[in-house]
Amino acid sequence: MTDSSETVVRIDGVTKEYGTLRAVDDVTIPITDGEFITILGPSGAGKTTLLHMIAGFQKPTSGEIYIDGRPVSDEPPYERDIGLVFQSHALFPHMTVKENIAFPLKMRREHTDDIDRKVEDVLELVRLPVDYADKPVDELSGGQQQRVAFARAIVYEPTLLLLDEPLSSLDKKLREEMRAELTRIHEETELTIVHVTHNQTEALSMADRIAVINGGGLEQLDSAQDIYASPNTPFVADFIGNTTLLSGSVAGVDGDVATVSVADGTVRVPAATVDGLSDVVVAIRAEQVALDADCDNTYPATVEQVSFEGDRTQYHVFVPAFGETVRLIDQSADARVVHDRGDSVTVGWNVGDGFVYPDEDDE
Repeated sequence: MTDSSETVVRIDGVTKEYGTLRAVDDVTIPITDGEFITILGPSGAGKTTLLHMIAGFQKPTSGEIYIDGRPVSDEPPYERDIGLVFQSHALFPHMTVKENIAFPLKMRREHTDDIDRKVEDVLELVRLPVDYADKPVDELSGGQQQRVAFARAIVYEPTLLLLDEPLSSLDKKLREEMRAELTRIHEETELTIVHVTHNQTEALSMADRIAVINGGGLEQLDSAQDIYASPNTPFVADFIGNTTLLSGSVAGVDGDVATVSVADGTVRVPAATVDGLSDVVVAIRAEQVALDADCDNTYPATVEQVSFEGDRTQYHVFVPAFGETVRLIDQSADARVVHDRGDSVTVGWNVGDGFVYPDEDDE
């Protein structure tokens, strides 16, 4: 991200309704020059609808979208100076690599010499050999086609690049490779990028800031690091990362420690986190839960599921005190599958671990 604080795009109080359905609900997001921002949320959250309104494919019911300070809700897509990469690539199968990349330049009636130079430059940027220019795109691999799609979207140096789930059709290894490539391209070009995905790993690894969308509304807008370290709501805590949510009531406070009653058990949390609250939600990340360790909060449990993942082992354990399944991850250097389904274990975490929220369902 560049040091500039200039706002290039502003989504200002935007709402989109389809009859009685409110797909996007009063969302405001300022986007600065050179920023990589990810709109993250589950299916049906409204993130793609929001992207389509930025692109000009749909018009807000209320609110306004500004690009370079001008309102664009009444402007068609071709007047917005936006590049767009789709999940499906949307390449022209009857064209060569060069013809695909050059297409937006020809539409802008640029000189042939300029087109040739720009195509060669962008092929180098996306790390495709120049001799690929004359290959039919349907002879390329999925990753190569994705690079062509990126090249076509940025060859004319748009004000804004929109990415609509661009990596979801790729396999895991290729997705990781393309994440790194996208980050590199962003750093080299300093493009302003708006990226839509439901994949938390993509968002955390690439974005300068993340806008978490749920039910059409904006749950949190923050840096990737702050979104993970300080989620504002139980939804954000649960959606970003591997988290267990426990609902309970504040039973008492003793100095700096409060006790929360959860089903047939209790959880000790920092007293400051429950100040003025009665019903709360305690959120515990899987990596904060220890297996067979001496912690402030410790409970007998039974292993329900074991997943060995190479550099770590993930467990789902049933804790009778809560009547809930708690997730934990053993990330120690010598992590191995040391427990099987049905094994009796203890699990726990310390007072300062996790997050505490008002239980809005009980308000």
